[in-house]
Amino acid sequence: MQRSHGSTRRRFVAQMSGIAALALATVSGLSTTAAPARADDWPSGPVTIVVPFDAGGSADRMARTLAEPLGEKLGQPVVVENRPGGAGGLGATYVSQQEADGNTLLLMQATPYLANAILVGGAPVSWEDFELLNAQWNDYAIVAVNKASPYQTFDDLVTAMKKPGEVSSGIIYGNGGHLQTLMMMDALKIPQDNVRFVTYSGGAPLRTALAGDQVDFEILAAEGARGISDKLRVLAIVNDEQPEGTDEPLFNDVMSKLGTDKQPIIGGNVTGLLVPSAFVTDYPDRYKKLLDAYKAVVEDPDYKASAKKAGVGADWVGPEKSQAMVDDAYKALSSYADVVKQ
Repeated sequence: MQRSHGSTRRRFVAQMSGIAALALATVSGLSTTAAPARADDWPSGPVTIVVPFDAGGSADRMARTLAEPLGEKLGQPVVVENRPGGAGGLGATYVSQQEADGNTLLLMQATPYLANAILVGGAPVSWEDFELLNAQWNDYAIVAVNKASPYQTFDDLVTAMKKPGEVSSGIIYGNGGHLQTLMMMDALKIPQDNVRFVTYSGGAPLRTALAGDQVDFEILAAEGARGISDKLRVLAIVNDEQPEGTDEPLFNDVMSKLGTDKQPIIGGNVTGLLVPSAFVTDYPDRYKKLLDAYKAVVEDPDYKASAKKAGVGADWVGPEKSQAMVDDAYKALSSYADVVKQ
C-alpha cells in the first residue's frame, strides 16, 4: 500500500509541474521497478524472532539455536524476543500487527498452540494470516500407560474404556493430547463421559501423574515423556510414519483394526518458523532468501548437533508439506473447538 500511495503522490507532483504525459509514464515505470528492496538488500538491520512463551521452553530453545547461524546466513543479527501470554495468542497477535516485511518472524508450535489460540483462546488473528516455513520439529505423540498398568495392549485399554468410569486419563485441557483422545473415543463410539479426565496445568505435572500411576493413560508428546520413559509402556505411536528406533504399533494401524477410518494426527507438537502470509506474496525475493537461509541452517551438521544438545528437532520438511501437515490438523481441531471452549 505504501508503494501505491507513493506512486500517486509522484504522479500528482508531476502533473502540477506540467510534465508531459510521456515523461510521467517513464517516471511511474521507474518507480514500479524500484519499489520493493531486492533480496540482496534485505535485511538491512536486525531480524526478530518472536517466541510467544516464556524463556526456557522448547520453542524458546529452538529459536535460540537458530538465531546465530540464521543471522550469519542473512548477514544481520537475529534476536529472540519473548512475548508470553494467552497460550501463545499474544505473541502471534503482535507479529500479525507488524509490517509483513520479513523483519519480524514467529516461532511456536503451529499445532496445537497457534491453532488453539485462534480456535479456543479467541486470538484476533486467523489461521490464514501465517505460513509455516518448515515443520522443523514434529514431536509425535504416544498413547502410554504406566508400566504397572494391567493394560498390556491398545486393545486392552479400549476394552476398559468402554466401561463407564473404569479408566482415567490425564490431560491439559484443550491441548493436542486431549483432543486426540476425544477424537479417538468418538471414532470408537465410546461416550466421552466414560473416561474420568484429570486436568493438569502443564506438561511437568501431567507427566508426573502418569509416571506415578495416578492416572490410567495419557496421549502425550514423546520427546517430553523421554525423561519418564522407564516408567511407561507405549501402546501406540500417534504419527503417520514409524519414527526411527521405535517398534510400537502406529495409532492408525491399531485403530483401523478396530474398524475406524483413518484419524487425523494432532496429538503431538509441530514447531517451526512462521511468517505472515502477506510476506510470502508481497516480498517473494525476501521470502526465498529467508527460506534458503533457514534450510541451509537446519541441514547443517553443526546445527543438528546443537539442536540435539538443546533437545529440539532439526528436520527439513519444506513449506508445502509442512503447511499441508498443519492444515490437516487445524481442520480436525476446528471440529472440536466448541467442545473444549470454557
